[in-house]
Amino acid sequence: MRELSADISMSVANESPFAVQPVPLIDRDGNDVLVAIIKGTFIVDRSGRPTLADDPAPVRIADEPWDPASPRSSLRFPSDLGVAKLGTDVVVTGDAIAPAKVPVLDVVVKVRRRLTPLRVHGPRVFSRGVFGVRIGPAQPFLRTPIVYERAYGGMSEDLSVIELRNPAGVGAAKSAAELVDQPAPQIEHPDRPHGSPSDRHPPMGFGAIMTHWSPRLEYAGTFDARWKATRMPLPPDDLDVRFGNVAHPSLQFEEHLAPGDPVGVHGMSLDPLVFALPALPLAASARYDTGERVVARPPIDTVLLQPEARRVELVARAVFPIGRGRRVLREVVVRGDG
Repeated sequence: MRELSADISMSVANESPFAVQPVPLIDRDGNDVLVAIIKGTFIVDRSGRPTLADDPAPVRIADEPWDPASPRSSLRFPSDLGVAKLGTDVVVTGDAIAPAKVPVLDVVVKVRRRLTPLRVHGPRVFSRGVFGVRIGPAQPFLRTPIVYERAYGGMSEDLSVIELRNPAGVGAAKSAAELVDQPAPQIEHPDRPHGSPSDRHPPMGFGAIMTHWSPRLEYAGTFDARWKATRMPLPPDDLDVRFGNVAHPSLQFEEHLAPGDPVGVHGMSLDPLVFALPALPLAASARYDTGERVVARPPIDTVLLQPEARRVELVARAVFPIGRGRRVLREVVVRGDG
């Protein structure tokens, strides 16, 4: 038994093969809860068989940006913290990888029957021509990072224009003239191509969305005078559970993904990553000082894929009220269950 945390009143222990991080948080109703965040890391061989990794990823307690030195950097890995989210997030991190140099490559993530495609171009810039400012031809590439910095978005030099769906991107500006010779979006939906400054299609990508980006920003609720007077420091009463979802909207699943669900990523490794979602067999049991015991078998709410490394992270979370008075949480034990 590995003791994760202990104090006079409560202990949390991990008897499972997975990483476990207990975190005390406050739910949307202001209740103190203990969230046991559980993560399994798997390696998928080329036959599609997943096995537990020898070097499992930890439960991340903070967002990890691609460029820690840049305040505008998008996320490489999202934090695993949170009380709840709707269904399951799928996050994919890595590069578009071509077998030979090409100016454009289509990349696809398939989960269940849902296909989420991206068209990835090599580097290209806005140019002034006979018919105005247009996006010029793409340079051939072998690999291009699939990051929001290369998708439509960004902000104008004077900050009067900010694309809240992707402040890290390129292409947003006050005028077309401001974009001449500047980088143009390289990542787009195949059915919604960017050809000129007037194209303002939804930013595309497979990575995590930051809390201050739209639509997560709108899901955070209303922080107004009424909130200050009646709720602060609790979350707004119109907090939407989808604020906890970190995946691109195209990779959010309202119904939890389940073991056996088919997953495939094509174009982000020389060999496609194709497998059936493994199980995360576990049971989290809580004991209260009244003698009551509660057992939870939480569903998978986050799937993080690294196709080139063939790594898969699965996250589940068990939430227990800490309680007060005569009913106080005293012990949580996470065990393998299968």
